[in-house]
Amino acid sequence: MRSFFWACNTGFKVSLKVWADYKATGTENVPTSGPLIIIANHQSNMDPPVIARTISRKVFFPAKRELFDLKLAALFLYYWGSFPLARGRADSSAYRQILGILGQPDGALTLFPEGTRTRGSMREAQRGPATIAMRTGVSVLPIGITGTHSLGNVFRALSPSATIRVNIGKPFKVVDAGLDRKDAIEGATKEAMGRVAELLPESYRGFYADAVGRDRQFTQDLPANAR
Repeated sequence: MRSFFWACNTGFKVSLKVWADYKATGTENVPTSGPLIIIANHQSNMDPPVIARTISRKVFFPAKRELFDLKLAALFLYYWGSFPLARGRADSSAYRQILGILGQPDGALTLFPEGTRTRGSMREAQRGPATIAMRTGVSVLPIGITGTHSLGNVFRALSPSATIRVNIGKPFKVVDAGLDRKDAIEGATKEAMGRVAELLPESYRGFYADAVGRDRQFTQDLPANAR
């Protein structure tokens, strides 16, 4: 599976170079080792491979279970690092897989807290990613993506003609603010998504426009020597 991932990633890099106007900033913020959760806004099914190409680490990501109904698509997604997630209900199998990935020395996982694609401004996020970050204590890397909404399905990896911008923020950890757990998770979710929003143009910030530039109580930047 790892060889297939790197082959796909290399092919996608070439495709982006040939077909797309692609630029990434903040790549120096990517931790080179250690367990990592990547959170980002979500515009397209192409967002996971764009993130994997940008951060140059083996990255896993959950995808809605319906995408695995077709055997060919399921095989492709599986070997590119995806696994099925049931939306709208608790999925204990996917949750165990997430914890297993983050329990590995260099396990990296991409999560899209909005829960579904949003072709425009950000919508309110689900609480799951903040809960996972709080439980595991692993580093979190915020990423803002624009331009992938015009790509659509994952097979556009062969000809990703678009203007794509990927902006990577500073890694952080969710910290114990000494509050009720529910309040802490809600606070961490808002701060984490505010970190994503500040990496996007103002017109994309939507629900989290007012979370940009606020004092942070539930999240804390990692020191440079810890990345």
